[in-house]
Amino acid sequence: MTQSASGMGEQVTFKRGDTIYAQGDDSTGVYMILEGQIDIWRIEGDNSHHIAALASGELLGEVSVIEKKKHSVTAKASQDTTALFITAEAFRKSFADPLVRHVVHTLATRLRSSYAVKEAIEAQSDQPASYKSDHPFIEGLSRMVADKMLTFVEVKEFPFIVGNIATESGHAEVWPNRLRVPLRGAPELADNHFEIIRRDGGICVRDLGSSHGTVVNGEKLSKYALKATAKLKVGKNKVSAGGPESPVQLQITVPPAAVEG
Repeated sequence: MTQSASGMGEQVTFKRGDTIYAQGDDSTGVYMILEGQIDIWRIEGDNSHHIAALASGELLGEVSVIEKKKHSVTAKASQDTTALFITAEAFRKSFADPLVRHVVHTLATRLRSSYAVKEAIEAQSDQPASYKSDHPFIEGLSRMVADKMLTFVEVKEFPFIVGNIATESGHAEVWPNRLRVPLRGAPELADNHFEIIRRDGGICVRDLGSSHGTVVNGEKLSKYALKATAKLKVGKNKVSAGGPESPVQLQITVPPAAVEG
């Protein structure tokens, strides 16, 4: 991270992959994104859940500052990003008017409530209450994969191949029809492990002959076994490279708009 002085605050820059703050960190200020993208993650045990992707003009960390609480999520730059950092004290002073402060506190409470309602709906239906895209999209579910992917990846071209790669950058590489995640210490993920395809009006995952196979929603797939392909359901789908206990876990979400009528 680099920084420079500004009239309103401090201009800071983050490289792709930098952590702005981690879940559980003290809240020291608010970030206004000037350019780039910052993704929000919730860490639960060994799993990471992608909450949102924030872009130019959006605020980051304001709820924690207002409520004087530690950060409840992790924020990472998924692109090279420039932001304006405003200290917690300066940000709170801007809400000297009691009415303004009341409104902001009310909005913050509603925001947290909306997250709770959204999580409850997802828990009951196994489908997200809203979708980031009209296309299927892939996210890292295990922390090992999420740390390399940084953000979600849309699937717009088929077949779309997912696999491993050795790269100097340390972050996933994305092409229109391919995702490569650099996981040198994870033999479970082959170079060309599985592909996402359209079949019979739906979206499917097909194992490409990987040594460890692929597990989709608990179902084992292998190119050399009786079943190599599984249809994905609308909503969230858990995909593991290898067995169900593999550290290489992804989530593929299929929005209703992506499924042909």
